[in-house]
Amino acid sequence: MPRRTTPGRGLATGGLAGLVTVLVVLLYAARAGRRLGEPGVAPGLLALVAVAVVGVLAWVAFASARVRGQVARVARHRPGVPVVVGRPTTALTAEAQRLRAGTRGLPPDCPDREHVVYAFLPDRVELWVRGDDAPRWWVTLPAPVATGAVRVGRRELDAVAIRDASARLELVPTSHEGRAWATTGHRAAAVVRVRELLAR
Repeated sequence: MPRRTTPGRGLATGGLAGLVTVLVVLLYAARAGRRLGEPGVAPGLLALVAVAVVGVLAWVAFASARVRGQVARVARHRPGVPVVVGRPTTALTAEAQRLRAGTRGLPPDCPDREHVVYAFLPDRVELWVRGDDAPRWWVTLPAPVATGAVRVGRRELDAVAIRDASARLELVPTSHEGRAWATTGHRAAAVVRVRELLAR
C-alpha cells in the first residue's frame, strides 16, 4: 500500500499558542474588571475582550480550514468518492505501528482537534491522515463490521470497526459534511452515513 509520512506540527503549535494567548488576555480582563470604577479601565477592558473574541474566532476558522483542506485534498485524489470526517484514535496508532505505516498525525502525535478522513470506494475504505498524498492504509470490502464506543479526549464517541485479512480500521465518524465543530447530531448522522456506505 502506498504510504507517506511527512513532518509538520507547526500549525498545531501555532493554534495552541493562540489559545494560550486568548486565555492570558481573559485573565488580564478579569483582573481589570475589579477596577471598573477607575478612569480608562472600562474601554481597556472592552478592548481586551474584543481581542479575546477575535482570537477565539480565529482559532475556530483555523480548525475549520484545516478540515476543509483535508477533505479537498482527498477529493482531488478520489473525485466523486463519498468521504466522512472522523477523529483519530490510539487504535489507529497501534494499527499504523503494526503495518509500519507511520504514526504522524495520529495520537499522541496530533493536537486534540485533529481529524482524519475516510474515503469510501466501492471495493475498500481508505484512511487519509492530514497532509498525506495517499491513503495511510485501507480495508478491502466487504468486511466484517463491529460497532461500539471509544474515548477520544474527554468524550465517549460512537465507533465502527472494520477489518480484512491484512488490516483493521477504527472509524470514529464526526461529520459527513466536512465540519470541524460537529455537534452530537452531526456525529450521529455521520455514524448512520458510515453504516449506509458500508452496507452498499
